[in-house]
Amino acid sequence: MADLKYEILEELGTLSTSKSGWEMQLNVVQWGANKPKYDLRTWSPDHAKMGKGLTLTREEIETLHELLGQALTAGDGQFEMPEAADSEPVVATPTPERVKMQQPAAHDYLADIYYADKVAAEFEAEAEADARPKWGRLGDL
Repeated sequence: MADLKYEILEELGTLSTSKSGWEMQLNVVQWGANKPKYDLRTWSPDHAKMGKGLTLTREEIETLHELLGQALTAGDGQFEMPEAADSEPVVATPTPERVKMQQPAAHDYLADIYYADKVAAEFEAEAEADARPKWGRLGDL
């Protein structure tokens, strides 16, 4: 695997730190010869290793900032975690309506892509199985 060339130009801040010392950081990073971007990912303490992350342009960061501001000032409480109950947990079967109420709009788009790919793969597998010759006993011919 080729070496990944990057340079952390500016460390903007740490969002969290795991028990192993890895930190979720927001940095400005230049990947190879590309234009620097905002980068959100986990890093080892010495920045020698990194986890999966996401890179955003200035425009994408500004849009994300606006969306987060709207979500946090909406006051509808949809992002608040429910308090733990002392009683036995009740397992409810998720209905499409309940899932739609609980998930942000972005989930619908991502779920559609995921399930569309899954359905397409199943359809291709069935078509491949139908295309195979059906073998039986000589007496059945």
